[in-house]
Amino acid sequence: MRVAVIGAGAMGRWFAKFAKENGWVATVMDTNFAKAERVASELGVKAARSEAEAVKEADLVIVAVPIAKTPAVITSAAKHMRKGALLVDVASVKEEVVDGMGALKAELELVSLHPLFGPGATSVRGKDFVAVPVTPGKRYAELKRVLTGMGANVVEMGAVEHDRVMAIAQCLAHFVLISYLSAVKSMKGLKSAEKLRMPGFSTLLNLGKAFLSGNPEVYGEIQVFNKYARISRSAMLEACRSLDMAFEAGDVKAARPIFSKAQALWGKAELDAAYKKLYEYFEGAK
Repeated sequence: MRVAVIGAGAMGRWFAKFAKENGWVATVMDTNFAKAERVASELGVKAARSEAEAVKEADLVIVAVPIAKTPAVITSAAKHMRKGALLVDVASVKEEVVDGMGALKAELELVSLHPLFGPGATSVRGKDFVAVPVTPGKRYAELKRVLTGMGANVVEMGAVEHDRVMAIAQCLAHFVLISYLSAVKSMKGLKSAEKLRMPGFSTLLNLGKAFLSGNPEVYGEIQVFNKYARISRSAMLEACRSLDMAFEAGDVKAARPIFSKAQALWGKAELDAAYKKLYEYFEGAK
């Protein structure tokens, strides 16, 4: 299979590397040609100077550019692609992208793909992909077969459902971590606290540190372009406000109803398993 990756950022590089390791012929293109050349040289793949050059012979085109630019790049790339080729994007927000794909007048397979992991992943085994099929065909079926054959899980859903789910699984989680990092860095005594290992604090702080390896602008785009993100943030802010008011008023039992409802949601067996995993991580951490 001939694969063209548009965008030589972290995820574009990851997909070019994945294509190369899978035995496919890969080409990388970026508006910054020097960057594309550097990535191509590191991976042992080709570099292209333009979208047209990159995609004209490709069986699969992967658009890995910032969310804001994805719809326009999809539209421009589609004009130069071979009939029957597969065009996918890997943006974290789908409604506008899928609407743009649906408006294309091109005889292409079109699928919006969201890998639910970052460029730190060493393989797709045990990883989830969300796929929003627009005009799928044999090439998408082949890509799906390859991914599932390597141990990945491909979940298909609509664009609206995807964005609503990601408002919880991605936007809310990111917002909590960014807020936590913003708060904790401003507090005196952080370095002293780090010396005292506690399961919850140490695990959360380490997660925050790992989160900092990501691109802050990507996190910002996810919050801005997912129109359901505001609902998640509002829910979080209201929860914080209510708890703060209750604790300030001396209500030591304010967390009890939250615990009760959450415990009922997941059940004792799942909670016990999560607690066990916490200590497995904590006791295994250096």
